[in-house]
Amino acid sequence: MNLNEAAENAHKSAIERERNGGPKIRDILKHCAGEVIEAAEARVRSGYEVQSDEYGEELADVIICILIAAYEDGVDIENAVNEKMRINAQRAAMRGDKL
Repeated sequence: MNLNEAAENAHKSAIERERNGGPKIRDILKHCAGEVIEAAEARVRSGYEVQSDEYGEELADVIICILIAAYEDGVDIENAVNEKMRINAQRAAMRGDKL
């Protein structure tokens, strides 16, 4: 999956939802925070079973919110994720948390 294409598609859907009374795109990160809480609650309800459909759906909502924010603000999310994963891999190989 290309994250930038997914972001564009998610953004198109968000525009349509906003037109129909859904969350305002300008408030997407606040909405995302709520989705993170819903995911955490679903994880607890699932008894920490990672195969829970509800939990997976809530995690997907979090990712979609982030993709919408990235597209709205012109972030190359594919590059940003790849770069951050590279940095995290370097951190994992070292003692301590930061480079």
